[in-house]
Amino acid sequence: MWQKLRPGQRDIASASALAVVLCLGTIGVYLLVNAMQPAPTHASWQLMAATLTATLAGCGFVAVRRRAPRVALCGATGLVLVCVGFALRSFGPAVALVVCAYTVTTLSAVRTVVPAVGGLAAAHVAGGFLLSRIGGDTAGMLTYWQASGRDLDALVVATLASFGLPALAGAVVRDRRRRMAELVARAELLEAEREERDQAAAAEERGRIARELHDIAAHDLSAIVVQAGAADRLIEADPARARAVLHDIRRQGRQSLAAMRQLVGVLRQDDTPGRRPPPGLRDVADLLAAAEVAGMAVDATIVGTPSAVPALVDLTAFRVVQEALTNARRHAPGAAVRVRIRYGSSLSIVVDNDRSATRPPGGPAGYGLAGMRERVRQVNGRLRAGPTAEGGWRVAADLPASMEDA
Repeated sequence: MWQKLRPGQRDIASASALAVVLCLGTIGVYLLVNAMQPAPTHASWQLMAATLTATLAGCGFVAVRRRAPRVALCGATGLVLVCVGFALRSFGPAVALVVCAYTVTTLSAVRTVVPAVGGLAAAHVAGGFLLSRIGGDTAGMLTYWQASGRDLDALVVATLASFGLPALAGAVVRDRRRRMAELVARAELLEAEREERDQAAAAEERGRIARELHDIAAHDLSAIVVQAGAADRLIEADPARARAVLHDIRRQGRQSLAAMRQLVGVLRQDDTPGRRPPPGLRDVADLLAAAEVAGMAVDATIVGTPSAVPALVDLTAFRVVQEALTNARRHAPGAAVRVRIRYGSSLSIVVDNDRSATRPPGGPAGYGLAGMRERVRQVNGRLRAGPTAEGGWRVAADLPASMEDA
């Protein structure tokens, strides 16, 4: 309910609540004092009405303190002096002055707060001193702390506290809000930079996938051409073998077409002649051997019977293992690494590394995780990466075993 109100409505609501509390307190005090008198007097009721009017006026300044902070503080200061001049013993205007002094400091710059608060504090001292000389009474106002109007030193000290303490609290709150705003802005900037890095990584990964898809398509089409030539030679001599070759051509063509559909719209950025066939799970052993040569302790486990998977999935699985090993070497040097590949209805890859005993060198975040997510997403797989309960790190990927599921 409170959060749905606009700032101006909140100020009016808070000022109204403050007015109710102060007016009820004032009425209670006057009823108590009047009950202790031998006989109620009309003058006391008139004085109570004047005090309630001053309290409501002070709460009016509280209601507009955010829209016109310096005007509200000036009006609250003037209202206190009016109460001193008429010898009204009211704490409502004093509360309004303290609230306005706090608010003007939280909302205004230092270069405008110091002269405004300082000038009104001087007016508070001088006005109280002069009004007490002509019959006013400062003893009933909280901002004068029961100081006699003829004791200038006491008036100065009380005024400094009445204006200075709320102004100091407002300055602390203003600086805290400024720091919080800077932290929020910095967090938003870092989030924007992270999103830009992820987008750049995704774009780079798409380009690399497109180049590798070119190699896959070229490899499959070459095989299809060779098989088509063989079928042409066997069609009369051995029709059964020719039909088998044509069946393989159809299967391989479907796989190539499904792989190309996975990355439709992705353009290849450049041509690199002489590229070797893309790597796959058959090259994981070489990858693990290279990691061990680099000083990593790697334990590999293969569960299930290795089976042929689509070329794009095969390449994605290899890249996931490669990137996970690279991250483990970079962020957990010397830690043990476990690689688990499971064949079944889907291809599951899990790479775990323990917590490193040494602190890795600092550096900017790379694009590896974002690149893996993009690559796995292209084949309709699922990737999970994050810390383990033991303090290590886990990368887990579930990939489709056939292009019909990809």
